Amino acid sequence: MTHPLTHTAHRDPDLPSFPRLLLVLSMLWALLNLPLLLGIRVLPWDALDQFYPTVYFNVHSLRLGLAPWWNPHIYSGYPQIADPQGMLFSPLLMAWMLLRQAPGMTWFTWGVLLHLLMGGAAMLAILRRDGANALGALVGATVFMAGGVAASRLEHVPIVIAYAYAPLALLALRQFLTSPGVARGAWLGLSAGAMVTQLVQVSYLLVLVISAYGLIGSLWHWPNYNTKYRWRWLAGILVALACSLALGLPQLLLTSAYTSLSNRSELPLASVAGASLDSRAFLSLIVPNALHALRGKYDGPASLIEAYLYIGIIPLLLLTNIGSALRNPQQRRQVLFFGVVAVVACLYMFGTNAWLYPWLYAWLPGIQHFRRPADAAYVFNLSLSIWAGLSAGHFQLASRRRVSLLLGAAAVLLALASSYMRADGIRWQAGSLAAACMAILVLVLLQKTTSPWHKTLWLLALMVVDYRCFSLNGTFNESRDTIRQFAETPAVSFLSTQLQSQDQIPPPRIETLNTGVPWDNQVSLHGIDSTQGYNPLRYALYESWYGGRESSLNPRTNTAFNPSPGSALSQLLGVKYLVIGDRADAPPVSPPPGFTKIFSDQHETIWQADHVYPSLLTPTRVNLLAAGQLPQPQDFSATDFRTVLWLTPRDRSDEVEDRRLGTTCTGQVAASALGATPTTLSLHTRALTAGWLVINELDFPGWEATVDGQPVAIHRANGMFRAVCVPDGDHELQFRFHPWGMVAAVWNQQRAR
Repeated sequence: MTHPLTHTAHRDPDLPSFPRLLLVLSMLWALLNLPLLLGIRVLPWDALDQFYPTVYFNVHSLRLGLAPWWNPHIYSGYPQIADPQGMLFSPLLMAWMLLRQAPGMTWFTWGVLLHLLMGGAAMLAILRRDGANALGALVGATVFMAGGVAASRLEHVPIVIAYAYAPLALLALRQFLTSPGVARGAWLGLSAGAMVTQLVQVSYLLVLVISAYGLIGSLWHWPNYNTKYRWRWLAGILVALACSLALGLPQLLLTSAYTSLSNRSELPLASVAGASLDSRAFLSLIVPNALHALRGKYDGPASLIEAYLYIGIIPLLLLTNIGSALRNPQQRRQVLFFGVVAVVACLYMFGTNAWLYPWLYAWLPGIQHFRRPADAAYVFNLSLSIWAGLSAGHFQLASRRRVSLLLGAAAVLLALASSYMRADGIRWQAGSLAAACMAILVLVLLQKTTSPWHKTLWLLALMVVDYRCFSLNGTFNESRDTIRQFAETPAVSFLSTQLQSQDQIPPPRIETLNTGVPWDNQVSLHGIDSTQGYNPLRYALYESWYGGRESSLNPRTNTAFNPSPGSALSQLLGVKYLVIGDRADAPPVSPPPGFTKIFSDQHETIWQADHVYPSLLTPTRVNLLAAGQLPQPQDFSATDFRTVLWLTPRDRSDEVEDRRLGTTCTGQVAASALGATPTTLSLHTRALTAGWLVINELDFPGWEATVDGQPVAIHRANGMFRAVCVPDGDHELQFRFHPWGMVAAVWNQQRAR
């Protein structure tokens, strides 16, 4: 028996089946991304330099039976499990990456693009459910997969994955509202939960959109539900919440805890101005290179990848049929809802250039943690894909006149777009004329056929050529595989050999100057520990003492305690090697005194420090500071840390305990390392009387210590390191990182305030 709320769309009896449409969509996806799928090129920029190394560390650790909670290779130690862009909880991507022993960049690229195909398939089902014909369903799904920022920002992998789950969650929600129940509620919760495992701004915005859709849809359907369906709705919603929380809550709690400890506990409103769009961005809807995003010197708002909104000429022209979709009773609600969403997304992505974002910033929790209002362009593109699909479904393919007008206008606009590929003396990209030529060819070919299906396929072929000439021409979406290139760098090989020859736990670290971004996160692929990394989210304590940078493209951050390479703090971190690159866009640097050149090639020079402190220190004298008090930088730098310890308590309770131990914990300790993993360190200690042991690794909430299995307090030493008062006798001291211990510690700190 059909539920009374189930709508049966009025469709052309010749409409191809969903499997056939899905097959065509898959072919379009393959043609649009062919160089990436064949391994000729890979995803560019952040995908290479930040996200692939992050995901590889996750899966490589799991394959070795190690917990990937803590990454020791970047920023002198980093809570990878708490990274909102770490993707450790992303179910399909992690499953895909675990299928291979050593997944390379091409395998990773496939994983990301398959998410887009999944989202496109769900969009195809949504539009078909709304009565769109083959042309409408395929156009809308293609715009979703490759229109606007979906093409220009492929490098931002966690955002792309979150975006790809949105149609799946919407489809599940619509099926649930039509016939609520526990099973459909579970499907809704799992799809939404998988989306929010990428704890990025796009997920945040999409949750708001889907929640609004669910609320309005529930209110619309509620009067037609009988008592049975109302109870099924309630049970299904509870199951959906439980499933979504099971998937998404761990990442939310861990990230929230880390964010409160980071350099981005709250961003000021003024900081988002540089990532706010304005009305100029809409020029790229018509002419993709209007702002010189593809060729020439970019002169638009925010960055060129964030302000690129081009969805293709055919979908843009087909949007003129939106009035027909609005008059269709089955489609009207979708047109109105996503029309409002598109308007709100535009106002949001304008950031500080419009009134909405500052207003939301003032009262809506969570906004203060994000830095790019332009991320709302993904929501805008989602809305456009639905509008384009519903509009295209009303295009009269049987009318030769309308088809001719459409293709004639497309040829003119595509020729105009090609002409704009001349800019600032840069050679004209003549290949972009292929789109206009294809429009003319299709115009000629369609004069000889009356089949709507054949016309649909030719129009889709034109869309593919259009996208390949502009959106997916390699400007945004492709790059050489610098993962392989970096691995073959002589300096990397030299460093790997040097580090393997040293039996030291933890191993020495490197500092980089004037190097490219591959020297940031890609070092973790080679077991090289660095003081640097590539991530906008960094430990605030590390920022203030050592001065980590978002990436190597930023100049070195000098602090009072780390004014130059080779500082006392650098020596404490065990920075034995200084890697200096030859970047032409950065001023040349020379190593300070105390370094000896040990390697040089045409791109990097490696210098070795004459003096660094061992990773384990056993001082017997204590300089005690009050909570919040800092040592004088000159006194700190003059300290011999082998014999002297600065106790720098985190808070008042730490200060009290430090004062008690400062007079009793004065013995000499002998210590040796027994073994280490990224999340554990085991040591053997021996002392006649209780004494201090300092491990030159970050003091970070979640690290816990035990002596012979019994908990012992960790104290903050020398500004940002871990110290333990070891009892007399022979003992096994173990440090272990517990992610939920981090959450508990932050929770306790917040309660104490």
